[in-house]
Amino acid sequence: MRAITGVFKALSNPNRLTVFQVICKAARRVKKGLTIEQICRETGMKQPAVSHHVAHLERAGLIARTKSRWWVHCTPAREGVERAAKFCADPAAYREE
Repeated sequence: MRAITGVFKALSNPNRLTVFQVICKAARRVKKGLTIEQICRETGMKQPAVSHHVAHLERAGLIARTKSRWWVHCTPAREGVERAAKFCADPAAYREE
């Protein structure tokens, strides 16, 4: 689900939007990304809920997950974020690639 509709559908859930915002804010200070445990701590959500939201965000192309030993690190995916920004900048001119 990499279409622009998938991006907005993923972000339409308030909890998922919060998870995405936490991941984006952390990208400014933590190069490796946040683990699910860190996202749980930051949002107050339980692990199964965070994992569910992270999976949706990844399918939409908004985040990338990288496995490091037994930890999974989440970072914003440049392509998905740029696609959403491009759409928001000029919705009338946007064309799906």
